[in-house]
Amino acid sequence: MGKKKVIPGALVCSLLLLSLLFSSVASAERIDISVEEAYQMLQENPDKIVLLDVRTETEYQSEHILGAINIPLGVLESRLDELDKSKIIIAYCSAGGRSTRAGDILVQNGFERVYDMLGGINAWKEKGYPTSLAAQPLTQAPAGAIVAPPFTLTSIDGTTFSLSDYSGKVVLLTLVATWCHLCNEEMGELVQLRQAYPDLVMITVSVDPTDTDETLRSFKEKYNADWLFARDTDNIFPRYQGYKAATPTVIIITPQGYISFRKVEVVPLEDLKSAVESAYSEEGELIPTATPEEKPKIPGFEVTSTIAILGVLTVSLWMVRRRKK
Repeated sequence: MGKKKVIPGALVCSLLLLSLLFSSVASAERIDISVEEAYQMLQENPDKIVLLDVRTETEYQSEHILGAINIPLGVLESRLDELDKSKIIIAYCSAGGRSTRAGDILVQNGFERVYDMLGGINAWKEKGYPTSLAAQPLTQAPAGAIVAPPFTLTSIDGTTFSLSDYSGKVVLLTLVATWCHLCNEEMGELVQLRQAYPDLVMITVSVDPTDTDETLRSFKEKYNADWLFARDTDNIFPRYQGYKAATPTVIIITPQGYISFRKVEVVPLEDLKSAVESAYSEEGELIPTATPEEKPKIPGFEVTSTIAILGVLTVSLWMVRRRKK
């Protein structure tokens, strides 16, 4: 009879452990949770959870969920060693787009308990949960800062919205006419900006009364734009036009509701990015800086100099009269 091969017990155990390891890695996946679920998890097991903010550093500094750490999506893969694989990771961004991609990256790199908080910090704030901004007094804007005029519009998709709906967020407002070739040129820059800032509030308003919803809808579809488009039914143009009524007019509004940037021209992508970053910090070309202190003047200098000048004139007149005599 042939001899039976006996597999050592240690080898069997090793094979079982490897199979369990690979099966657990293969089964690991990103889990979507609501803000209510995330809040409950953080209340019950705060020491076992890493709350990961994957927005830009500027967005994080502007406002974040208390206790969150910031690793922007763009550098996440190069900074994975900063995260503890033994802990639960809850990722969030502004509205959910970037955190979904971050969750997939984490799972692909061996993180087994990864959760994506749906709706991001926007949904978190809607529930009234605390943030760093809620815990701090708002920065006082310098005297002369321009408050963005309120408005309410109805989008071409039938959604009614107001500027106040986006309090606490940076808003980019563009005033256009669909036939304007410079407006079409600006749309190319806005599409690229959207890719760089997917959670930025963007609103494009047609200020041409001859534009219809259908015309504006075709204009939007031409660029495959996914932000709000509306006609100017609330007389925005004269209130936001700046120094001249022309299109395109590009306006950026800070989280506290001040106009930080306004240009009546085609604004290149890099300038748009710079202006958006400044707005997150409540800074910008139209946010006044503190007035430099004037140098102290010598007390009575103006009066003294006036008296001296009058004295010189008097002496000069006296000398002229004496010579005539």
